[in-house]
This record gives sequence, C-alpha cells and structure tokens, in this order.
Amino acid sequence: MSQQSETPELEGPARAATIQDVARRAGVSTATVSRALALPERVAEATREAVFSAIRETGYTPNAAARSLRAKSTKMVLVLLPGIGNSFFTPVLNALEEVFTEAGYGVLIGYTRESRRRETHYARVIRAGQVDGVLVVTGNVPRDEEFASVPDTVPTSLMFADMPGTEHVSLFDVDNRDASAAAVRYLISQGHRRIAHIPGAAGGVEAQERLGGYCDAIREAGLPVDEALIWRGASNFDFASGDRAAARYFELAAKPTAVFAAADEIALGFMRALKSKGVGIPSDVSVVGFDDIEYAVHYDPALTTMRQPRTELGRLAAHDLLGRMTGRNEKVALSKVRLPCELVVRESVRRLE
Repeated sequence: MSQQSETPELEGPARAATIQDVARRAGVSTATVSRALALPERVAEATREAVFSAIRETGYTPNAAARSLRAKSTKMVLVLLPGIGNSFFTPVLNALEEVFTEAGYGVLIGYTRESRRRETHYARVIRAGQVDGVLVVTGNVPRDEEFASVPDTVPTSLMFADMPGTEHVSLFDVDNRDASAAAVRYLISQGHRRIAHIPGAAGGVEAQERLGGYCDAIREAGLPVDEALIWRGASNFDFASGDRAAARYFELAAKPTAVFAAADEIALGFMRALKSKGVGIPSDVSVVGFDDIEYAVHYDPALTTMRQPRTELGRLAAHDLLGRMTGRNEKVALSKVRLPCELVVRESVRRLE
C-alpha cells in the first residue's frame, strides 16, 4: 500500500508586522517604539537596542509615505476637543482658526469624547503624517498608549491641561488654583463664611487645582474645610453636574450661604435647579462660577464669575505651534504659559451684613 503524502495547507499572504508586534517582541510600549524611531537620542541605549532588534526580527517597516508627508508638510493642524456642545471652547476655536488660516494652514477638528478608540484613531492619523501639528484643547488628556507618542511625532501643544509623562509639549492654561482662591476670597469679603464648592470630574487636573484654591482661601480665612460642603460627584464641567449638586444643597440642614462652582455651566445648572424649587439667588444663596461663558451674562441673575482669557490663550498657543511647525522656535524652550483670571462681578452674590 503506497504511503499517501500529506498535502500542505495553503498559506495566505503573510501579515505585515505592526508596531504592536514590535512592542510585544521588545517588551516595551508602542509609545516607546515610536519614540525610538522618531527621536532615538531620547531613548535609553538598552531599550533602543531591544526595539531595533525587534524591528529586524519582525520585519516591521515604518510607513515610508508618512515620513514623506512629514517632510513635505501638509499645511494642516489637528485640534482635539473632548466633545461637541460646550460653549467654553467657542472663542478658543475662533482664535485658533484665525491665526492658522492667516498663516495658510487648514484646521481639522476632532472629538475624542474621552473614548480610547477615538484617541487611537487620531494617534494613527497623526503618525501617518496627515497633520503638521496638534493642539489638545481639553482638561482631560487622551489616555491611550498610542497617543503618548504623539509629542515625539509632531509639535504638540496643550490648552487647559497637562500631559503626564512627557516634557515635549507646550502648555497654555490659567492659574486655576490662584483664580479659585480669588473667587472664594471675594465671597468671604462679602461676609460669607459657610461656602460650598462644586468641583468638576474627580480625575481632571483642572478640577483638582480649583478644589485646591477653594481650600486655600477657606484655610487662609481661618475657617474649617468641611467635607460636607464639597459636593463631589460631577461627571464633567456641565449643566447636569450642577443640577445633581442641587440635591446636596437640599439635603443639608445647615445650608451654605454661598457656593463656588468650578465652571459656569455647573453654576448655571445649580442655579436653575434651585430656582425651580423656589430658592432665591442671591437672596437665599450666592453663587460664583468660573470661565465667563456667553450664557453667564444673559442668565437671570447674571452670574458673577472668574473670566478665563480664552481668546488670548488661543492666539498664544497657535503662534507658538506655528513657530515650532515651521522651525522658527526650534531652539526656544517649550512654552509653559499660565495667565491670570479676572473676577467679573455681576448679580449672583449678595453681601451679608
């Protein structure tokens, strides 16, 4: 009986190695692989050798088209926002668009919605060489591992945020802690002693800084920081968070005479909820916000708030990024700009006698 030979399985075309394959083989993150390729001098020698050894073993080929695009310039800037609908960003976007358009650049706007899938998508758009620079305009920096390598790929700036783990970005923000302390000091100057605070989302850098400023001013006045008056649980700097905080107000037997909200939308949502239950503002409780969005002056009563210089910050950030994209700022240290805020006194605070 003749021996039947086995028929080998048909093989499809070999899958091209990816940056994830290299990272797994080298035992490092994809961000480290990107950094080793783009800026090898910033990677430890042993790590660099492991990465390049893994590249040889896997046959990974960096995207040549992307390198070509980066060399030629796309004349496009990617501006990343957390989502649609927050009026806080309108003057920032207007300022950015004006500066970039005047310089001959187009603006691509992306919304991360704090989704890792979306963050990964935009990280790949950037690494594919489709934009010359990136502006992240948000208090919640993208957490995606692939996004961590973005500042090593193209010039990157942050507005109203900080990016942990890298020094390769420019930062444009306000002094949140000092401005929040100023807001609370104003309430104290108006005779208020029992002052509540509605922070933003617990993980946000800005929310933590503003909470810190609130505590600074309370302690400075010789008052106790009362946890019962810090109404945590906000999901964001939005109207819904203010609405939810109103429930905490009604739960307290000894109610505060004033409330400092970490954002105008929180303040307005809180005021709306209280007014719907017959609570007078400022006759029963005074309210101070933070941002000075357009709605603040049109609400009844008009909201007293800390004004952020959003247009100025937008222009500064755009000019800085332009300089780095075109090489004019190549030898200049990365910008770390924090501007002061301005107290805008309107109608939502009552002086206690």
